[in-house]
Amino acid sequence: MHRSLLAHRLAPLIVGLLSVSLFLLIWEIAGSTETVRSELVSYPTQILSAFKRLILSGELAQNTLISLREFGEGFAAAIVIGIACGVAFALSRTIRYLFEPIFVALYTAPIIVFVPVLVVWFGIGTTSKSIAVFLSAFIPIAINTTTGIEEISESWVRALRAFGASRTQIIFKAMLPGAIPSIMAGIRLAIGRGIVVLIAGEMYVSMSGIGRLISIYSVAPDGVPEIFVLVAVVATFGYVCVLLFSLIESGLTPWRSHS
Repeated sequence: MHRSLLAHRLAPLIVGLLSVSLFLLIWEIAGSTETVRSELVSYPTQILSAFKRLILSGELAQNTLISLREFGEGFAAAIVIGIACGVAFALSRTIRYLFEPIFVALYTAPIIVFVPVLVVWFGIGTTSKSIAVFLSAFIPIAINTTTGIEEISESWVRALRAFGASRTQIIFKAMLPGAIPSIMAGIRLAIGRGIVVLIAGEMYVSMSGIGRLISIYSVAPDGVPEIFVLVAVVATFGYVCVLLFSLIESGLTPWRSHS
């Protein structure tokens, strides 16, 4: 029973690894045999060599840590403030009507256009990029939190009130637990938005970070392998973040995994 369950859970991972391996093999053959111009698209062994160079030079580690710091600071604030705003919007129509136009404007407008203003206000250091990540990420979290709370059955709330629960207890015992799937969906959406704004902001105006490295190697005559390395780093980071929050969601909602 346990073996079959383990095999069922590992099957998507195994199939995914096989498909990626097949893709890399075809890519390597096409690049090394000059079927496709390698100076334009590179190929896996070249990219691996570029990865080793970036690691040994310290460029990759140093700039990755800076990007992680910028993203972590902005995204952590987005989660906390986004959930708080979502709860406030769900509980108070006055607050929702007051701030909804601003939220809609920020959500529909590309946050990257605000980066020059943020740089003027906060400089070209890490603070301006962290704030850009925050602005791009907290709105999807707030919207999904509001939606999740509004979809909770009123019978849950009435039952808690009948047993004398306070407003705070209702929020933390019924509303937030019931809204976890929606909140996590908003967080996963926010991850992509935050990463895009971070990299674009670093490419636009920054002295360091993964986006800055991409900008540098994009104008280098032989920088294609390095660009592929950096793109792979960004994509891997995004995947790990989504996977991490999916695991957190599974831990917070064990009833869904058994349903």
